Amino acid sequence: MIVEEADTKASTRPILASALVLLALIALNGSSALAESPTAKRRIIPVEISKGQNYTITGVKEGAATGQKVVNNPNALVVQNAPGRIEVVGADAGSSKIDVTLATGEEVTYVVTVKAAAPPQGSLAPGTAPTVIP
Repeated sequence: MIVEEADTKASTRPILASALVLLALIALNGSSALAESPTAKRRIIPVEISKGQNYTITGVKEGAATGQKVVNNPNALVVQNAPGRIEVVGADAGSSKIDVTLATGEEVTYVVTVKAAAPPQGSLAPGTAPTVIP
């Protein structure tokens, strides 16, 4: 009988060791999830439009505040909020970041870049009048 008990103990040791390793992995995974910041990373959606073109952000949570941060040129975008969507129109070359909460509860950031077709030509200084023909 003593020999049978020794064999039973020897066969359960690898199972116990595996169970302890599994519990340690679960504990480590749970502690890393708790160590993360309470706010999840925002998904970034890049958008590139031309000057004069519009873009519609749909599926926006109604009543949620949107934030806009100018990256380059504060006159680059015209932003209008509507129920369930945001209308963006490119006014001049530049870029902005728009923070949005979608109807699904996901928080995303739209990085909107406005490209101008060509740089401005000439100056805005008034020209001179032509000479008078006698």
